[in-house]
Amino acid sequence: MKKSPSAQQPPKRRLGRPRKQDQQNARPTRDRILDAAAELFARRGFDATSVDAIAERAGLTVGALYRHFDTKGDLLLDVVRRALTSLPIARHMRGDSGRADLLPQMVALYMAPDSRRLRRLVIELHTAASRNQRVARLFREFSERMARDTRTRIEAGRRDGTLNSTQDADLSARLLMVLIAGLAHVDTLYPALPANPAWRNLVLDNVAALLGLKPGRTITTGQTD
Repeated sequence: MKKSPSAQQPPKRRLGRPRKQDQQNARPTRDRILDAAAELFARRGFDATSVDAIAERAGLTVGALYRHFDTKGDLLLDVVRRALTSLPIARHMRGDSGRADLLPQMVALYMAPDSRRLRRLVIELHTAASRNQRVARLFREFSERMARDTRTRIEAGRRDGTLNSTQDADLSARLLMVLIAGLAHVDTLYPALPANPAWRNLVLDNVAALLGLKPGRTITTGQTD
């Protein structure tokens, strides 16, 4: 029996926006995993989020996830690292390691209302590091790299006259790291503060004072393109 033309040909897909599943599958696998993990870690917490749940949210198998990340702790650290490097000022900091005056702007953006999820992820990282030795080691290594980069900026700023401080550059860099870690808790303690311009200016001024940023240097709190 001869099939009708309609039976021989699959139905044509309607033109328009790609289906959500098609859009998801077109993105790089690693990005899909990081996006899913960031959403679930921030919403449920590190301990309450299983690898199975992350894989399901990303539309992947658990085996595919483990081909990109050895452990859930490694994944959490990469989520935080990507969130930090996604701040608008970060690409300028990568392009010029000597710009010490960019550090207050980095902290200001970290304190912005839009960075609430990032702060939540940092808290989850701290919690996971207190319970998991591997996460603690990875976190310390990451923090060391951040402190070294900050110290390099401070030393460069002193040489070019941007900064005016006699404090130990290494200790100043580590104090800034501790300050940033503490600021992650602002949403829990004082949730209205991130949207308060006076609070943002106070944080900015204190970071500038810690670094020894000379009076008259322009500090921008908005996004830098």
